[in-house]
Amino acid sequence: MRVILIIFSSLFILSSLQAQESFSLAGKTSDIKDGSWLYFQDLVNGGTIDSAEVKNNSFKFNTKLPQARVWVMLHTKDRSKFTEVWLQDTPMYFDASKTEFQDAKITGSVSHQLVEKEEAIYLERNKLSDKELETRQKQFIQNNTNALISARMLYEVSGKWGKDSTAHYFEMFPEEIKKSAFGERIISFLENENIPQIGEKYNDFQATNPAGKQPWFSELTGKVTLLQFWSSTCNPSKLQNKELKKLYKKFKADGFEIVAISRDETKEDWINTIEKDNLNWYHLSSLEEGENPVFKNYGISRTPSNYLLDNQGKVVARDLRGEKLEEEVKNLLK
Repeated sequence: MRVILIIFSSLFILSSLQAQESFSLAGKTSDIKDGSWLYFQDLVNGGTIDSAEVKNNSFKFNTKLPQARVWVMLHTKDRSKFTEVWLQDTPMYFDASKTEFQDAKITGSVSHQLVEKEEAIYLERNKLSDKELETRQKQFIQNNTNALISARMLYEVSGKWGKDSTAHYFEMFPEEIKKSAFGERIISFLENENIPQIGEKYNDFQATNPAGKQPWFSELTGKVTLLQFWSSTCNPSKLQNKELKKLYKKFKADGFEIVAISRDETKEDWINTIEKDNLNWYHLSSLEEGENPVFKNYGISRTPSNYLLDNQGKVVARDLRGEKLEEEVKNLLK
């Protein structure tokens, strides 16, 4: 394992990928005013990469990409029109001349050809066992190692799969994918020796609560505790919060607690969702752009995710939900 990590580190020490010269994105729209601007927002590292003016419902980006493969949001200035785009260093085409902007046909990208296949993995998710889902994900990654969308998938499941399995599938990627923003984050996960494992005590941290104070996590726990990672802009998080409200009501009096740490960057969105959805447990957030340091130190790459802790603060399980979560909480409270 140590040898693999040294190799990963060397890739970044020796060189960072130079800006690419061959990328372009020519596009057509149907209802955008002349003089309007479209923007590429980096969906991994944040920030705007480039912009292009719309004339006669046409536009073109000739962008020097920061990496050979980049996942972005293409949007208007007021964000009334937006869609995700998987960029790579080839000529690409965007056609929304006969469709809504978000339904544009996009060609020239390996990852775009795989979007529907990737989405199909999660169809009827509630009917799949964790093992069945993992098998689907591993097959997708193994069959599509030349696609950035596979690196995103591996990054999102890395915390659940663990370092050995993550490293095994990461080694299948070509260097171009390894040097992407997702590749960089996977390497960061593999090199992080502080992520708490089953049977180990939680990592303490300090973050801001809705009142503006910064308590330590250790001040809020001491009971059977679910450390819940979420975001107010994440629909799966909101759906899981509905389940957690029932669980909290059922077991709070018996000594069950929830501490939610949010990935939100905007305080207003975060607090409004807490109040609107009546989420009456402890809430914390770093309210930072980019990679949240608490998420990083717990190996969390997607929301919702969670750690279940016993009353001694030791990790009992990760990413439980539904009946499995309720049964484990009940057992710990006995």
